[in-house]
Amino acid sequence: MKTSIPILLTLSILFNFSINSFSQKNPLQKGLDAITKESVKAQLEFLSSDWMEGRATGSRGEFLAADYLASMLIYNSIEPAGDQEWTKPTRAERWNGTRSEEYTSYFQNIYMIKQLESTSSVSIYSKSHNQWTFFEENVDYSIYGSNSSMQLNSEIVFVGYGFIDEESGYNDFKGVDVKNKIIVRLSGYPGHKDTNSLGYKKFHREERYFSYYLSRKKDKIAEEKGAVAIIEIYDDLNPKDWFEEQKFKLTNDNERPQSPNYKHRLELPSDDLVVNPIKIFPTKKLVNTILKSQDINPDYFEKTTAYSLRPSSKILKGANLKIDYQVKTELLQARNVIGMIEGENKDEIVVIGAHYDHLGAANGFVWNGADDNASGTIGVWMLAKAFKAAGIKPKKTLVFAAWTGEEKGLLGSKYFADHPYGGKIDNIKLYLNFDMISKDSEDDTLKNQARMTYSSSLSELEELTTKNIGDYSLNLDLSFRSSHNPKGGSDHSSFSAKNIPIMYFMAGFPITYHTPKDQTSDINWNKMVDIIKLSYLNLWQIVNDD
Repeated sequence: MKTSIPILLTLSILFNFSINSFSQKNPLQKGLDAITKESVKAQLEFLSSDWMEGRATGSRGEFLAADYLASMLIYNSIEPAGDQEWTKPTRAERWNGTRSEEYTSYFQNIYMIKQLESTSSVSIYSKSHNQWTFFEENVDYSIYGSNSSMQLNSEIVFVGYGFIDEESGYNDFKGVDVKNKIIVRLSGYPGHKDTNSLGYKKFHREERYFSYYLSRKKDKIAEEKGAVAIIEIYDDLNPKDWFEEQKFKLTNDNERPQSPNYKHRLELPSDDLVVNPIKIFPTKKLVNTILKSQDINPDYFEKTTAYSLRPSSKILKGANLKIDYQVKTELLQARNVIGMIEGENKDEIVVIGAHYDHLGAANGFVWNGADDNASGTIGVWMLAKAFKAAGIKPKKTLVFAAWTGEEKGLLGSKYFADHPYGGKIDNIKLYLNFDMISKDSEDDTLKNQARMTYSSSLSELEELTTKNIGDYSLNLDLSFRSSHNPKGGSDHSSFSAKNIPIMYFMAGFPITYHTPKDQTSDINWNKMVDIIKLSYLNLWQIVNDD
């Protein structure tokens, strides 16, 4: 019996040594095992709870959320990568010799301009009648302006749809100069009302949010051409809509609450005066006054242009339009939350991010934003935990970020892209984005669909992703979308705009989107965990590749 004890002790040591050796040889698996449903669920349920008050940009609830997220980075031993700050000793501490010390925080502070209220007036001068006609906001038109007050007095240029298509050569701006002028344009594109027309067949796209992105593209073209204001003609515009909006500004049809987050615009401050074109949505009364005696009939133009694809842009002679726009603003502070794992190469950085802001709370409603985008935020934090749990130093440096202000125009990620970790945007080799990675679309009957958008320069990514899904038995029916420079309404756009390759995951588009019902009750936890695991596996290859 005495001789058996050393033998058992020796076997035990060998067994433990073999386990330790196996663990040391498999850091990837150690990180993968750290991604658990329990950990995901615990963090997401708290981040999307009523305590966070909907996490509106710059609100108390968002500051609470940021503090919680920073505490989780500390808990997982992730180093801070935010602003340089100074400690603030008390007077007594200073008397005892304590001095201020510089340190790196987990927060990147951002000061934004918040629009509080605005007033406007519009008037038109007719040379033939030698008179000014005045129009009132929310009676004759609605207006969407910048955060700068201004007065405009300009010629008016009719530019059709304000549409350009380089492939077909269609150009509503050909032959007219709109710099420092006010343009009048129709909504949509040539042929959008006639499915049999040549214009519809050439320009229509069966894509979600096609109309939204088309409008944004047209606004960008107008801005680049130098227009100072846009008058957008809509057929179905009715003044009663403005009255209803005022009457039910917190609820839509008394069933779908409307977040007050939409009430105020936010912008990043600039060293230069940046003035985006004012947008005016007129009633027919205002449209008819503008086009009177100009030989322009919008209905006739639409019908003929749908088939001819011939623009009819021109300056409106003898007419001037004056806009007086006054706005009251204030500064608002918000914060990105940023941590990092330093790699062997400090100058090659992979950024992993998701926005944590949402739509706030009002009148007893809380827009919890469980899917949009507490899910993506916790996905990023789980990747931080996983790479730390792997126990080895990655070859590239990893930066983990929770962005503020996405719901107000990607403001947090835009600010970071202009003020990146390390100071050089060229050092960022890849950006991974999570947005809404936890719920199912209505047609996802198998509850396993997701989408990955990526830069086409990442030529081997689709093959790597498919392989990881199969090798690790992940229950994901993944669709792939690639383009040279992916754009869209999430934070990856801030990086692709800087020519940084991106990878972006989204699970589905649920009916609870942007409603107070976006809570945790219908989250597909298994799909969310599989998306996080797949992202970890993909990143492991990218981060540790020479």
